[in-house]
Amino acid sequence: MEDIKTMSLYNSQIEMSIRIAKILMGFNPTGLSIEKIICVDFLVLNLNDFLPNQDSLHPAIPRRDTQLAITRKTFTESLDLMKEYKIVKEEFTEDGIIFVVTDETFSFTNAIQNEYILKMEKNIQITKEYYGSLNFGEMKKLVASKFGRLDMESHYEPLL
Repeated sequence: MEDIKTMSLYNSQIEMSIRIAKILMGFNPTGLSIEKIICVDFLVLNLNDFLPNQDSLHPAIPRRDTQLAITRKTFTESLDLMKEYKIVKEEFTEDGIIFVVTDETFSFTNAIQNEYILKMEKNIQITKEYYGSLNFGEMKKLVASKFGRLDMESHYEPLL
């Protein structure tokens, strides 16, 4: 087990679990698929890319599109951890598996209160207001629409 003094919280299962639980609470009573949770999380983190008058939760970095590939494994591990502690549960629907809040989710999400969490909650509400009615395909297209522009911000020159 990793020593608590050297454990990184950034993009860890703990940080992801808090963000996922906050997203599910924000969209409650609607459950979300893992794919939609990942898209909503991307919007919350990079909200300024989509709504220029809003602040992103995380600073703008080049190649933000790589966040999606890198974080999927951690999302899955975080959801498994939260299911183990009954913070979220799976529901099987005609459209596939969705994740929903439980009685434990509220306690878990309110255990930490700081400026980052408050800003996250604000971004979740704004994301829900503007994009909450989109289905997964529409949300995926919205997120993907920024990749080319975001890639250019790194001033990357093609090798060809």
